[in-house]
Amino acid sequence: MPLVVQKYGGTSVSTEERRQQVISKVLKAKDEGNDVVVVVSAMGRKGDPYATDTLLDMLKEAPGKSPSNRTKDMIASCGEIISACILATSIEELGYRAMPLTGFQAGIQTNDEFTNGLVEHVETERLRSVLATGAIAVVAGFQGCNADNDLVTLGRGGSDTTAIALGGALKAKEVIIYTDVPGIAFTDPRIIPSAPFLKSIDFAPMYILARTGAKVVHYRAIETAIQFNQSFWVRSTFTDDPGTLIGQKGEAPGGLYGISLMKDQILAYRKTDPCNILADLALNEWFYRQHPERVSVILSPDKVWQVPGDCQVKEVSIITLQWDPEAGITPETVATALDSHGIVREAYFPVPEGGAWAIEGARSKEAILALYRAPLHMKASENRNITSI
Repeated sequence: MPLVVQKYGGTSVSTEERRQQVISKVLKAKDEGNDVVVVVSAMGRKGDPYATDTLLDMLKEAPGKSPSNRTKDMIASCGEIISACILATSIEELGYRAMPLTGFQAGIQTNDEFTNGLVEHVETERLRSVLATGAIAVVAGFQGCNADNDLVTLGRGGSDTTAIALGGALKAKEVIIYTDVPGIAFTDPRIIPSAPFLKSIDFAPMYILARTGAKVVHYRAIETAIQFNQSFWVRSTFTDDPGTLIGQKGEAPGGLYGISLMKDQILAYRKTDPCNILADLALNEWFYRQHPERVSVILSPDKVWQVPGDCQVKEVSIITLQWDPEAGITPETVATALDSHGIVREAYFPVPEGGAWAIEGARSKEAILALYRAPLHMKASENRNITSI
């Protein structure tokens, strides 16, 4: 029997009305003749009674010394377990069999990094036995266990990671990440409401966009998809839109796969970096550049105190583009588009099949609009001689 894995985020299971919408999608997949594994996040967001951040705040309020990361993981996992139990019970009320499972019971095995674990292996025997009974498996996302059977949570995007790892290990026909948006937009729709939602996008550009500001799917989940070679859909719980397939070469409007934005970051630069002090502060491996004129790095504001005193420091926004290598887009054509709107380019960082620019933070929206509308695919020879640093 074909297998479908569905994941539902916290907003999708936050109210009874929304849970009924979730259940209708789950039962539709079951009635179509599929085995179904459902992965759920904790209900709601910070401030809601069973949200992960709410549970962690309760721990902070407890008297005594600061809790260990192992203890934090124990309490942080409770929200997903509550969601799994409630959803499974609601499904059984409708005459279907359902079994709630923790991440440990579902076979998610991790390393020892509490609060930010990596999935190392999935033992599928228990899940297969549950599915063989005809039951719908409802799995608490965001969690697994290490070799000592300690509970370990999977960090940001952990429930997405759970669903993708289970789908890959079980050879699922389809993995669907249901959320509160209808797919992956070309760029942040809060900046450009008319930005199209992509039908599909390959792993590599999606991974880079996720690591440089795109927020719908966390890059750790995409790493897991690459590890298991498991493509997956991003769809809305609340509509019937087809969504975006991640893991298959897709559309590139105007030659671009997408534009991501990171606001309120710090650019630091100096002539040289002999001890790699700046390199160690970089947000990622791309946001450090040694150029003949200077060494530049992008770091988060909470690390600015570690910057050497002889550095120049600026607050910037980072705009990252991913483009089709056959589209004729170059760093020079992007620089031309920014320059034509008088947007100061503070620094340039090459990324695979694209580039990232540090610009003045107040003009990030204007910059994205300029790039969205510009003919970036012009031949490089048609542009002025531009230094893209």
